[in-house]
Amino acid sequence: MATSIKPRVNGYTWGCGLFAAVGSLLYGIDSGIVSTTIAQKAFIEYFDPFTPSLKGALVSTFGAGSVFGVFFAGWSADYFGRKRTIMIGAIVALIAGIIQAASINIGMLIAGRIIGGFAVGIMNMTIPIYNSEIAPPHKRGMISGLHAQFVGIGFACANWVGFGCSYSHGQFQWRFPLAFQCLPAIIVLLGVFWLPFSPRWLLEQERDDEAYAVIKRLHGNTGDDTFFRAEFTQMRDQLRFEKSQQATGWKDCFATKSNRKRILLAVLVQAFTQLSGVNVINYYQTDLYKGLGQTGHMVTLLAGVYGLVGPIANVICLRYVDTWGRKKTLWITGLIMSLDMVLVMGLSGAYGKSSNTVAKGVTIAFIFCFSIIYSLGYNSIHYIYVPEIMTMAIRAKGSSISVISNVLINIVFNQVSPIAFTEVGYKYYSLFICTNLVGAVVVFFIFPETKGKTLEEIANIFGDEVIVADLATVKEKVGHEEDGNDVVMVEDKEAKKDT
Repeated sequence: MATSIKPRVNGYTWGCGLFAAVGSLLYGIDSGIVSTTIAQKAFIEYFDPFTPSLKGALVSTFGAGSVFGVFFAGWSADYFGRKRTIMIGAIVALIAGIIQAASINIGMLIAGRIIGGFAVGIMNMTIPIYNSEIAPPHKRGMISGLHAQFVGIGFACANWVGFGCSYSHGQFQWRFPLAFQCLPAIIVLLGVFWLPFSPRWLLEQERDDEAYAVIKRLHGNTGDDTFFRAEFTQMRDQLRFEKSQQATGWKDCFATKSNRKRILLAVLVQAFTQLSGVNVINYYQTDLYKGLGQTGHMVTLLAGVYGLVGPIANVICLRYVDTWGRKKTLWITGLIMSLDMVLVMGLSGAYGKSSNTVAKGVTIAFIFCFSIIYSLGYNSIHYIYVPEIMTMAIRAKGSSISVISNVLINIVFNQVSPIAFTEVGYKYYSLFICTNLVGAVVVFFIFPETKGKTLEEIANIFGDEVIVADLATVKEKVGHEEDGNDVVMVEDKEAKKDT
């Protein structure tokens, strides 16, 4: 019986995953910067009257731009490649940051937010795919999860920039935070040329020699050469087989029962992520703190601290996600988030308008706990799970469909949440108690586990035909080949039939 192969992940692979994830800072900074910016006194005065409807529009139009960015990336990631699509996202993000920082009216600011959303949609879809395709199976969760980790770091940075700027005066108080969005875009543009292309995308383009060279480099060009050739052979032959069986158009995402199941699971995990209520708290936390009696600099200080707890908890998730698995972590997280929402709603209802400062402090603590719980589960896993359950033929387009479902739900919540908090107050939390419970039940009953398998082997879970064996078996076969310098093609399916 073949044993599993778990080679050491070398520094080059970690470096590529970490640098690609710098683009993920854009999502965290661009989405987080608005929560503190709209709370700045100078901002409110400059754009007066800044009504709840305008507030909702400013936040939600960012998501609208993201929808178009995700659609674009679904095509671009296949046509131009993952690497070039990340570069395009960085260029668009730089333009968006400049427009927002230079805004002279609310219309210009909203336009900049839409363009920024377009860039974030590109990054949010492409970076998890890129990292999943360069990562070895036993560390794919950790490396793919770097996207969510850097999103959290970006959000934390945005909150602290907002806190620092709250001590400044005049337009600098809100223009500098908006300009800060340009920083990660500039970093990505300066370094993206040194990133390798995804080896699976190179194989898709039939650039086999380049793909093999990238695989070797991702393993440090050291070690057992038969392992490099086995990994290459497994990727190439399964990809060639899948390519011969189906095209790569949008309709092919729904052409087979297995693909329809993949799309359903991908959409569900992205939907449950938004239905958890995490972005409602992220975007409108400053309003929540004000509603609990906090004023002045304390509001932005709490937002800064809130932004830190998530990334810290997410480090724990990244460390253990390849041990815990995806399914168990998701449904347990859903149950605990629901319980936390019960406590937040109960405390807000009982003490929100009282003079009991201790109870209000406990309420804020449970808001922080929600971020911790979410970051231990959903935050990284919904980015990990979606790319790994897709075949190469539909990975980009299938991922984009799922991310769009995430964005559309986010847009709805961003627009209605200010109104909902105004009209029904703390009772609004009851919605998320229900959605988190439903999410936990659905994940428990229908989600398959994917940890530890190569992207090619996962096809077995969905009942697809897989013409290559597990990696250890392929390695054993390749090792027996007489010519150790050439990669010998595995017989294709038709040849086997003829034999």
